[in-house]
Amino acid sequence: MAVDKDAYDRVSRQLNIAVRLLGFWIALVSLYFLFQALDYRGLIGWLAELQFLHFDRYWPTLTFVAMTGLFSLPLVALVWLLRMRQRHSETFGPARVDDARIIRGRLARLQGFFAGVSAGSLVAAIIVLILRMQLPVDSGSPRSIVLGSPDAIAPVEGRAVITGSVDLDETSQFNENLLLVKRTLYFAPVRAPGDRGPLRYFVEVKREDVKGPYNQIHFPKDKERLVHVWRFRVPGIQFTPYMQGVLRRRALPGEIVNLYRYAGYKVDDDNYVLFSAPEKLSWRYYVLAGEFALSTIIAGIAAFLFGWRKRAVDKRIERDDLGSA
Repeated sequence: MAVDKDAYDRVSRQLNIAVRLLGFWIALVSLYFLFQALDYRGLIGWLAELQFLHFDRYWPTLTFVAMTGLFSLPLVALVWLLRMRQRHSETFGPARVDDARIIRGRLARLQGFFAGVSAGSLVAAIIVLILRMQLPVDSGSPRSIVLGSPDAIAPVEGRAVITGSVDLDETSQFNENLLLVKRTLYFAPVRAPGDRGPLRYFVEVKREDVKGPYNQIHFPKDKERLVHVWRFRVPGIQFTPYMQGVLRRRALPGEIVNLYRYAGYKVDDDNYVLFSAPEKLSWRYYVLAGEFALSTIIAGIAAFLFGWRKRAVDKRIERDDLGSA
């Protein structure tokens, strides 16, 4: 019987390690696909286009969860196999494992999973903050970029003043929805006078609201829940472009890129966006880091509670072993 219990405990330790790795992996994979979903790029962007093409709508949450789950399947399969091996010992072993040890194993798995999620979320938050440090620095005198001149061929990211013609009739709206908060940004293309080539420069624009309560733009009712991006030709809405701010290369969201392409415009892959302030760039990173930090705390508390409960069961097992000795 001691041999069987030792084998059972060995499989339990292997299963606990696999569960911890699973929780850690899920946190990191979710960060990877979360950035793809927010930027509408990569595999998530490709799947979104397929959904729009075949179903006339896009399920962002379902797509994100499905891809995270798909790329976690190898570890899920490993956990399942180890669990089946352990369960066989619980039910059909020559000396059936007692209920207290089974309960301890379940608590250990839950503790390990949440500990892995907590550690993975912490690493994800650190990664986000490191990526935040790679954003353009808002320091020094702004560079003057006159579209159509050599200065606009390969400008340096950072503070800049753009001179060009802004097409406010082709303003686009981007709704960035994170887990706890969301925001709306507006962009418009800017060109050199007479330029009819691919769109390469965009500026953030400010929506001028009417006096009184916020005048929300109402989409067609049959599309209201489907629209995340919209091409504006709505009478009575005015926009003011920001011509000075922080320039960022390849910062135009993928949804906006596809929006203009569907509207008949060619968009240069090597595009530039002028944001009104550095906070508009760093907002996403701070929010994501905060959300992963919150996940770290919540998962850490859950791991602590299951660990506390497991220690209570351990004491009970020790008392039973001493009593049967």
